[in-house]
Amino acid sequence: MASTDPCVVVLQLTGGNDYLNTTIPYNNPLYRDNRAAVGIPDNNIIHLDANYGMPDYMAPMKKFWDENKLAVLHGVGFKDSPRSHFRAMDIWHTCEPEKVGTEGWLGRVAREFDPNKENVVQVVSMGPSLPRSLVCPGVPVACVAGRSSATASCRRCRAMSGPMYSTASPICTARRSAAARSWII
Repeated sequence: MASTDPCVVVLQLTGGNDYLNTTIPYNNPLYRDNRAAVGIPDNNIIHLDANYGMPDYMAPMKKFWDENKLAVLHGVGFKDSPRSHFRAMDIWHTCEPEKVGTEGWLGRVAREFDPNKENVVQVVSMGPSLPRSLVCPGVPVACVAGRSSATASCRRCRAMSGPMYSTASPICTARRSAAARSWII
């Protein structure tokens, strides 16, 4: 990839992220009034500007903020929220507020970057499963997950001696196949 080629890096935090403890409105008295038990203490806040900060455990991100390589979009959402977590997640991943989408928004972006599918590793997903935002027919996605017990079994199998445990044995071949599937490649 040449340095002039477009590159998009998306960090999707799915789960229990608490926005107000990630981008902390430390000068807003309502933050302290409403978050007495779960608010980040003042001495653990790194100031980004006069109004917002981040918890000190996110200190490595401050460098990117200072270099104008990190932006925070406040209050991201969509009009007429359905008030259903599952429908909201579908809308979020597909950008289809009127119907149930069949293609993820990021998959569509990837298709635009490489419409002829010249680069099979154009898109790489790190994690145990493919995010719905990347699902798009005809868009190859390399998914990298952690090692599984199948990989460990195969490694144990190779470490043992004897014909039953040789790499040519049906037992080891089956374990290697299971290990390959566990990597989701």
